[in-house]
Amino acid sequence: MAKFSVGIEEDEGPSNRFPKRQRVERVLYIEGSDQEESESEEASEGAEESDGEEELEESGAEQGAMSPQTARDGSISITLTDPEVLDCSICYDALSIPVFQCENGHIACSTCCIKMRNRCPSCSTTIGNSRCRAIEKVLESVKVSCQNLKYGCKEAFSYSLKQKHEKACPFVPCSCPLSECCFEGSSEDLRVHFGIVHRYSVTRFLYDRLVSITVGVSEKSLILREEVDGSLFILHNKVETLGNVVTLSRIGPSTERGFFYELIVKAQADVSTLKLQSFTKSSPKQVDSPQSLGFLLIPSQFCSASRQIKMNLRVWRSNRFSCSLRPSGA
Repeated sequence: MAKFSVGIEEDEGPSNRFPKRQRVERVLYIEGSDQEESESEEASEGAEESDGEEELEESGAEQGAMSPQTARDGSISITLTDPEVLDCSICYDALSIPVFQCENGHIACSTCCIKMRNRCPSCSTTIGNSRCRAIEKVLESVKVSCQNLKYGCKEAFSYSLKQKHEKACPFVPCSCPLSECCFEGSSEDLRVHFGIVHRYSVTRFLYDRLVSITVGVSEKSLILREEVDGSLFILHNKVETLGNVVTLSRIGPSTERGFFYELIVKAQADVSTLKLQSFTKSSPKQVDSPQSLGFLLIPSQFCSASRQIKMNLRVWRSNRFSCSLRPSGA
């Protein structure tokens, strides 16, 4: 049975002078084939200079390191009671390969080694020249579940890929844009929730078709819902000195593609027309100042006597457009 432990030697003192974060129990899975057993043995051999290592291996559960359980397929279920042992002690992010160590055994990610100018913050010795192969082997063999597991993500990946996956995870929790609602779930669950609970609280539209919308001059936002796939969009309206600044965003994971849209506003007194063609950017929750690839500045003369702004909006379903439809710089 493959078995290892990761911890801090009692006679060495803390590896980081900063206070630790709140500890959260995390369950890890170790691939337990013969190959992983040999790799674990190599990692132990590389750390023989640590006098307390063998004691931690024999009493991992008692020392609060790891308590392994072997499954039928040979993998090991391990409870890691100190999540910091696989995180960089400087930036607190999950360690990724390559991992470096100083001559006293303090470890850090490659990014922090550069930021700290290759000087260990714990003992001031040089760091960034020697790789910590034992920890690298652990990072390669440890499999973790996504933090968005409860929202539907079933992915399991090596610990070193944790940050990369979770930044692009399509199951990142999205919040209901209505301030009085506390619902949070995946973008798909949010669409279902909105269609059932808030069906009549939004302006509905169809992709590729013009829809007429009206917002008050002082109205901060307007929620729109596509009738076919239930996607949620927010029309943001901000009052500035020269007029109203209007832009469109989408509720969803920030890594999702943008939707091409067009806004058209006509003046009440003459035939002047304003037009914006741009792409949406997605955010998992409604924000007051969303990121945008473009905005439309609407002067006050385009507002009606009742202090309302009337405009036409079209959102395209596909991201394939002719060059003439693409806004400059997109």
